[in-house]
Amino acid sequence: MSKPRVINPPAAGLVLAFIVLCFCPAQSALSGALPAEVLINPEAGRGGLLIVPVKLESGEEVSFLVDTGSGSCLDKSLESKLGKPVGTDTVQSWGVKTKVNVYATPKLYLGGAALQTGAHIVTYDLARLSGWSDRPIKGMLGTDCLRHYCIQMDFAAGKMGFLDSEHADRQAWGKAFPIVPLNSNDGRPAVSENLFGAQGANSLIDSGYNSDGWLMPKYYRQWTNEAAPPAAGQARSPNGLFGGEKYAFMSLRVEDVESDGIGLRFLARHLVTLDFPNKTMYLLRQSQGPLADPRLKTTRMEALDPIIRDVQQEDVDAARKALAVLEQSDATELAKTVARNLVGSLQNLTNAVPADVPEELANLPLGNARPDLAEVGWLKPAANRIPLNAEIQSPLLDSGRIYATGLYAHSPSHYVYNLGGKWQRLGGEAGLHTAFQGKAFGVIFLIKADGKEVFRSEKIRGTEHARYDVDVTGVKKLEFSVEKAVERNGGNWAIWLEPTLFRKHSLLASPKSHP
Repeated sequence: MSKPRVINPPAAGLVLAFIVLCFCPAQSALSGALPAEVLINPEAGRGGLLIVPVKLESGEEVSFLVDTGSGSCLDKSLESKLGKPVGTDTVQSWGVKTKVNVYATPKLYLGGAALQTGAHIVTYDLARLSGWSDRPIKGMLGTDCLRHYCIQMDFAAGKMGFLDSEHADRQAWGKAFPIVPLNSNDGRPAVSENLFGAQGANSLIDSGYNSDGWLMPKYYRQWTNEAAPPAAGQARSPNGLFGGEKYAFMSLRVEDVESDGIGLRFLARHLVTLDFPNKTMYLLRQSQGPLADPRLKTTRMEALDPIIRDVQQEDVDAARKALAVLEQSDATELAKTVARNLVGSLQNLTNAVPADVPEELANLPLGNARPDLAEVGWLKPAANRIPLNAEIQSPLLDSGRIYATGLYAHSPSHYVYNLGGKWQRLGGEAGLHTAFQGKAFGVIFLIKADGKEVFRSEKIRGTEHARYDVDVTGVKKLEFSVEKAVERNGGNWAIWLEPTLFRKHSLLASPKSHP
């Protein structure tokens, strides 16, 4: 049998390691009936994993992840149905070695047909994987199974089909990319190009990676001309290039691993045909941007739609024209203020340090001020908007409603301002982005004045907000921090909402969290 091993793939939103079987890359002839077309889960390629219903020999239907970047495995909860192990092996996950059982592969059925699989399969604890889905995941269909088939994934229609590639109209499948082994020691499927357009840079085709993909540091440096790439695990450029075409709103991580990779969110922009027997991937583009995640709800302000489109494209001139039209309309003052701030965020205006603001200015939203330091745990720091990204394409400061000013602050984050002892009061709110209120693990908001903690929120999750009203009389250094409330950091899209400095005192309220 093939020997199992484990690699440490780049961390997607799942931060999960996958079992990989070192299978022979040679393709075998397909025998038996092809599975019928099956429905896939609606969130697949929209921030979610690709899941299909697989039947066991008992007739029980369970959920399997389709993962072209790994070998097949079963969840440990199925061991009682597999008989006696035929042996054991050791796998490695994120540097931790685990002894696993090896079994004879049971019959697995998809679309009414028995799947071709390897003779043996390992079991692994997939509970953590299930935690990122709305259903328990009982197994993974890896390339040791998928390599026997020509598979077509239609994310727009929500279905996956198995095709007879020898008698199909391949021209209707889009642009062809030869599938090659990832490297001489690893037969998993790859293409000789990465998501920044570098030719000859083998990229793993990984449908088990729920973001757009990842790049090694050397290719990131070639694309950006930066002296040093971001730290491993951080996402950067919103734009990419593949097959000679430009792609906007790419969520790409920089990872210190041995290859680049293409993930499910990128694949889902296309009709994808993986013709493994003929070693070719076909992509027919169906979407300019990433597919919207139906689970991520956002607040809409219709008057801002034209400006939002221009901000997404970073088109300053078009955004200014849209703002001029909006200013003459009957839109609310809030909508006009938000629009002015969005357009301002495109213009690279040099905001003043709070210590240098003229004394006649009675109040100062910190979204309109220049910090001495700005750091966030995901994407880039941003004031009065959410930074360009693949997950949420709206730049609005959305936390149950739309706010006019604020600071994007995914945990762990840190903003520092020089007040120069010239302000007396700080007030505002803090919360989580509406889209992630149901997914965030929770954050804690902190404020320090000249190194002394003056505000600490309770653990903020869901729709909870924290309000703060702090005396900053004589304070020179003001710090805003967001920490993760538990060990996990997923979905912690925190926002400081309308944090504002005031010249005059008011009755200070007790800082507290509230629903």
